[in-house]
Amino acid sequence: MKPLAPIALITLLLATVPVWCQPAPAEPAGEPLAPAARTQVARELARQLRERYVFPDRVKDIEPKLQAAAADDADARQLAEKLSVVLAEATQDKHLRVDAMPEMPGGAKAEAADMAESFRYTNYGVTRVERLRGNIGYLDLRQFAPPREAGPVLAAAMAMLARTDALIIDLRRNGGGDPETVQLLASYFFDKPTPLVDIHWRAGNRIETHRTTAKVAGQRYGQRRPVYLLTERRTFSAAEDFAWGMKNRHRATLIGETTGGGAHPGDFFRLSPELGVFIPTGRSVDPVIGGNWEGTGVSPDHAVPAAEALTLAQRMILQQLLLTEKHPEKRGGLERALTALDAPAKP
Repeated sequence: MKPLAPIALITLLLATVPVWCQPAPAEPAGEPLAPAARTQVARELARQLRERYVFPDRVKDIEPKLQAAAADDADARQLAEKLSVVLAEATQDKHLRVDAMPEMPGGAKAEAADMAESFRYTNYGVTRVERLRGNIGYLDLRQFAPPREAGPVLAAAMAMLARTDALIIDLRRNGGGDPETVQLLASYFFDKPTPLVDIHWRAGNRIETHRTTAKVAGQRYGQRRPVYLLTERRTFSAAEDFAWGMKNRHRATLIGETTGGGAHPGDFFRLSPELGVFIPTGRSVDPVIGGNWEGTGVSPDHAVPAAEALTLAQRMILQQLLLTEKHPEKRGGLERALTALDAPAKP
């Protein structure tokens, strides 16, 4: 089976972490799948796992459990949920998941076009770019879209933010994306090539090295000005990759909540016309300090509820800037911005 799309840490995996505070209404049951179809899905899933999953020892004896989960009547959505429970119990892997994904007319080409349109519609993850009071930059980034398309959008955002005195990058609703875009964005914040998080792929026992690049599109933000990242439990996958690298290379301060804990990149593969599975085919490895954030998440430097993270980041930055700012007009602006943070909100 071929992958549904050539995007590692794909953003469709937002479904692995809760996105809304209120539960979605239950979907009506679809047509039950035939017993033979359910059996074939379980068999194909077991085969895909044996051939592709980054930790094959965890799934070598999983087929009987998958077949048992597929034995009862179920539509595609119900079967996906049952199989995902078995996978979670066997591996504790937050990326490994079966989803009901009906095959589009036109096959893989149509699916790729649909995904490309989804990336375009969401502006490749760049949701908001703003200059806050006190000359603080703010970037609300919801996904790490493929670098070829996201690169120009991120370059435009960084051009707007280039003259700020500090920067806040909001990852609180960022569910992941492409690790190459992680490398692209991180490169704006280091003055020289710096190791990031590598990926160890099962296929070929290959290590893919990631480091910041010597050149960026447009103006580099540099290494002197403060950068703060906002996180929460919905921050996942490639967004955690970015947070981990920026924190552990001492380039950013993290504020908010511990992230979701998914460090195994992979891809979506088709199981049947109704179902697909995301299989981690690699694992993230920090070449400097070792390890990764799988199962534990990336912990913030300053733990606060996610809703309070932006205000705290602004306050910390303003206080930091006031320590060294001598220009009377700039000091006045920083002091007024700090006062405004503490003022009661107007109705």
